[in-house]
Amino acid sequence: MKYIQNSNKYMFGKRRAQSGFTLMELMVVLIVVIVLAAIVILLMTGFFSRARESALDTDSDSIKSAVDAYLIHSMKAPTADGALPLSGELAPIDFDASFIEGGKVKSFYPDFLAELPRHADEGVWKLDSAARVVFDMERDKY
Repeated sequence: MKYIQNSNKYMFGKRRAQSGFTLMELMVVLIVVIVLAAIVILLMTGFFSRARESALDTDSDSIKSAVDAYLIHSMKAPTADGALPLSGELAPIDFDASFIEGGKVKSFYPDFLAELPRHADEGVWKLDSAARVVFDMERDKY
């Protein structure tokens, strides 16, 4: 009698060719889909725009406090000419403005302002005639 080979001969010894995805591949795809969905949800709820506005408000408050302190100590505004602008006009804040007090040079940044705000080098942070801080750019661009 002739011996017939079993088709399941390699079942336990070697892996048979299988189709489909492994559990790990499915988990990676699922994680990617969840992350993308979370980003879309955050964008649609305005989370990022609220965070930008909050950062803008925080920077504006910090600059206002620094301007007030600088004005008190130096009797000058942190502008290019050291003066506040005329009524109805705006003057860019000079973050490098400085003065001498007690033989020491004091600078607007870093002596009065601990951290430069975003767009500090673009001239969008300005003072009005009442020493109020104005951000002269669209809020959603911050």
